[in-house]
Amino acid sequence: DYWLKGIDNGVMDEPPVRLAIRKGRDETEWRDEHEWPLKRTQWTKFYFDISAAASGQEPRVGALVGEKPGFASACTYPSTGLGSMGSTSAASSQVMGGGIKPGMGIALETPPLAADTEITGPLAAVFFVSSETEDLDLFLTLRNFDADGNEVLETGQQGTPVPVAKGWLRASHRELDPELTLPYRPYHRHQRRLYLKTGEIVEVQVEIWPTSMVFRKGHRIRLDIQPRDGVGSQSYMHYHADYNTGTNTIHAGGKYESYLLLPVIPAKGV
Repeated sequence: DYWLKGIDNGVMDEPPVRLAIRKGRDETEWRDEHEWPLKRTQWTKFYFDISAAASGQEPRVGALVGEKPGFASACTYPSTGLGSMGSTSAASSQVMGGGIKPGMGIALETPPLAADTEITGPLAAVFFVSSETEDLDLFLTLRNFDADGNEVLETGQQGTPVPVAKGWLRASHRELDPELTLPYRPYHRHQRRLYLKTGEIVEVQVEIWPTSMVFRKGHRIRLDIQPRDGVGSQSYMHYHADYNTGTNTIHAGGKYESYLLLPVIPAKGV
């Protein structure tokens, strides 16, 4: 009305940002802010501790911790276990009904949270990977689990259950644009492919879509890193890649500073 019809409706007197603060199970609070990302954001690194998953045996579950582990660990997982995914129907049959099979890739989770924790803003993950082949796919899913171990899902735009947020990267596209990249927003060039050498360890920075979620006290924040579409991907299927054979490995701790960067928002006045 203001821009196209010339109606002075007061919209320019309102704060420039309006956020839908999700509180779990479709509970939402609308809140006005004055900038994005929020100035009071506490950018917090949750480091990968994969020592418990270093054997590579299922379930491959590590931890998200406040300090970087002093010793390096590596977790290896199959680059695919779904067989041929050369068609949308084949892919869909693997993913419908709760995501790709548990144990594929690695899951990293926090201890139960000591207090309600708001995560609002852009997210990113920085970590180190290697592969037996020339390339690898990384599908990241941020998830919310309650004190009983049940996942808290939201209703997505298409009416289907969705997790908190997602991010994707093909390792050969890891090259960054240094002028546009921000600590919380990796910006990839996508101008050439930097293929992997067998066993070569490289750093990847993965953008995770901006989000907002209040993780309740006692809940856990979980990050899945998988070679295929995970939970909540029913409408976003990806096709088979010939190089998804053999194994992929994630490296963390020691000289490998692997972490999930989250925008923790303190209550106003804190």
